[in-house]
Amino acid sequence: MLHRPVYARVPWWWLSLSAALSLVGMFFVASATADGASDGWISRETGAQLLWWLFGGIAAAIALHVSPTTWRNLAFPAAIAGLAVMLLMLLLAGTALVPRIKGQANWIVLGGLRLQPVELVKLATLLTCATLAAGPNFDARRLAHCGWVLLVAGIPMAVVAREDLGSALTIPPMVLGILLVAGIKLRWLVLAGLLVATAVVGAYHVLPREGPKAYQWRRIDAFLHPENYALAEAYQTERSKRSIGSGQWVGKGYMQGEQNRLGWVPEKHTDLVFAVIGEEVGFVGSALFAILLLAWCAAGLIAASRAPGPWSRLLCAGFTCLTGGQAAINLCVATGMMPVTGVTLPFVSYGGSSLVVCWLGLGICASSCALEREN
Repeated sequence: MLHRPVYARVPWWWLSLSAALSLVGMFFVASATADGASDGWISRETGAQLLWWLFGGIAAAIALHVSPTTWRNLAFPAAIAGLAVMLLMLLLAGTALVPRIKGQANWIVLGGLRLQPVELVKLATLLTCATLAAGPNFDARRLAHCGWVLLVAGIPMAVVAREDLGSALTIPPMVLGILLVAGIKLRWLVLAGLLVATAVVGAYHVLPREGPKAYQWRRIDAFLHPENYALAEAYQTERSKRSIGSGQWVGKGYMQGEQNRLGWVPEKHTDLVFAVIGEEVGFVGSALFAILLLAWCAAGLIAASRAPGPWSRLLCAGFTCLTGGQAAINLCVATGMMPVTGVTLPFVSYGGSSLVVCWLGLGICASSCALEREN
C-alpha cells in the first residue's frame, strides 16, 4: 500500500551520497569499457549501467512510498522464496538456465539477460533479521534470542556459500550491525569472533582441493602463496595492485591509464573497478573516494540513530553494515589484503542486479525512516 512519506524524515544526505557513488561508478565503468565503445565514450556497458541506475532510482522511489508494515510482512515470505530459488539454482547448476561461469553457478541466464538472485536474497535476509530483532519479545541480552537471528541469517548464508563464498561473507557484517544496535552483550561477540576465526582456518583445510569446487581453496592458497599462482588465481590481485600502484600520487588522468586501456586488469568494470580508479586518479583521488565511502557509512549510521522506531533503526544499521562490509571486502581484494572473492563494489561496479538492489534497499530504509511511527 502506497503512503505519503514524511519528507522531513527522509535521510536526504544518505540518498545524495549514494547518488554520488553511483555517479563515480558511472564514470569509471565508462573508462573501463571505453576500449569497446563504438560511439564516443558511451560503451554498451555504460549505457546499460545508466539504464539500471534509472531502474534502481524508480525502485527506490516506489519503495519510499510503501508502508514499513508491508515490508515487514513481506520479509519472511521473501526470505523463503529466495532460499527456494537458491536451492533450485544448486540443482540446475551447469544447465543452460544456470550455467557455470568461471566455475560458479551464480546467475540465471534468460537470453541476453543475466540475473544474480543472491542480491535479493541478501536484502530479504536483512529484512527478516531486522523484523525478528525488532519483535516485542526479542531480547538481545538473551543468547537464545540472538541464536534465532543467527539461524535465520546462517541458513541462506550456508546455501549461498556453496557457489558464492564472497557473497556469503557479506552477511555476517549485517548480522553484527543488527545485533549491536539491538543490544547484544559484547562478550558474546568476542566468542562469535573466535568461532568465525576457527571456522575460517578449518575451511582452508577441509575445502576440496580437486574438482569443480577446488577454486575456493585455490583462492585462499593463492592469497597465502601468491608466487605459486601468479598466472592463475593470484593474477587478478597482482594486476590490480600493479594498476593501483602505477597511479602514484595523482594518477595518469581520466581514461589515460595504460593498465586499463590495454586490458591488463581483469574484471576491471566489475569486481576490480577500484584498480581503474587507483590508476587514473592516484592516491589522492583514491583517498577522496574512500572518504566518500566512509561518509556514506556515517550517513547510514546517523539515519539509524535518528530513525523513529526499532525496526527502522535495525534496518538502517543492517543495510549500512551489509553494504559497507561488502565495499570493504571489495577494496581489500583489490589491494591484496584478502583472497579473491568476486563481490562487486556497491553502487559503483557494473552490474544490474547489484545496482538495482542497492537502490531498492536504500528506498526501503528511507521508507522506514519516513513512515514508521515514533516509538
